[in-house]
Formats: sequence, C-alpha cells, structure tokens
Amino acid sequence: MTESPISPIGGSAGVATVERAPVQEPRHTGTDGAAEKSLQSLEKQVTLLVRRTMESVWAHGYGPNDAVDRYTYPVLMLLDDEGALSLTTLTGKLGVSKPTASRQVSRLSRAGLVDVSPHERDPRSVSVTLTPAGMAAREQVRAARLAPLRDVIAHWPQSDREALAGLLDRFNTDLDLFQH
Repeated sequence: MTESPISPIGGSAGVATVERAPVQEPRHTGTDGAAEKSLQSLEKQVTLLVRRTMESVWAHGYGPNDAVDRYTYPVLMLLDDEGALSLTTLTGKLGVSKPTASRQVSRLSRAGLVDVSPHERDPRSVSVTLTPAGMAAREQVRAARLAPLRDVIAHWPQSDREALAGLLDRFNTDLDLFQH
C-alpha cells in the first residue's frame, strides 16, 4: 500500500495522509471481517460524498434559471449525453417514478430548456429533446460544478483522477444493474 497526501475539503489546515489499496483488489464473496470493513468504509464514503457535493460543493452551482436544480439537472445531463429520449426511457435512466420525471420535464419545458413532442414511433408516448437554451443551461451548470471540483482535486495526479472517474463509472453502472 502507498501513502498519498490529501487535503481536507474546504480547508488547508495541515495535510493528512491516507493509505490506498491497489486499484485491483480481489473480489470478496463472503462476509469475512475485511470484506465487511471495506463495505462499511464504502458506505461511509458514499454518504460523505453525497452530503458534501449536495450541500457545500454544488449547492449553489445551478445558475440563474430557477427551473434547473439538483433534481432537473440530471435530465439536462442525460439529454445532452444521449440525445432525445422517450419519457419512459428517461424515467428508467433517472431511477424515478413516471410522475416525478413528468414533473421535472414539465418544469424544464415551461422554462424553454426542453422540447416535448409526440414520439415518432409511439403516439401514446412523448419524446424529450434538449433545446439550445437547455444546452446553454447545461454548459453553465457544468462550468459552475467543475470549478470547485477542479480546486478540490488540483493536487491529484492525472492517474488518480482517471482512476476515481473509472471506479465511479463502474460503481454507477453496477448500481444501475442492481436496481433493474
């Protein structure tokens, strides 16, 4: 294991060190003590990550448009990443109920950030598309969110940034598979 310096979020008082295990750890299938301890550590770190990003790092990073917030930003993000989506597909990808997705899309539509039109292959369904104003809002929010994130990991080597992004991608993919 190696030790690397870390800096606490939101402060520069001293530098702590953290032990990091190699990226490729063997899979634990049992409930032995080490596996349970690493699972508890993961749960704690995910909880801290969500709390810190939602409350302090990204709490004010949604721009001047009131329609964009922590609930509607993922809609803009998905439409930017994947193009037009049916409301049903959007609901599944967001992991929310259809009424919740419908409210979020309606809010963004009233603000002119998405277009909602009949789906070309299923007249009972609708297709949701990002508008140019929605794309601009997405870019504005992304820039606002990247600024504090850039500051937090400024001292990280590029390989650590890429490793974290890769592991979070894997974690989110596995969460999606688990939920379906």
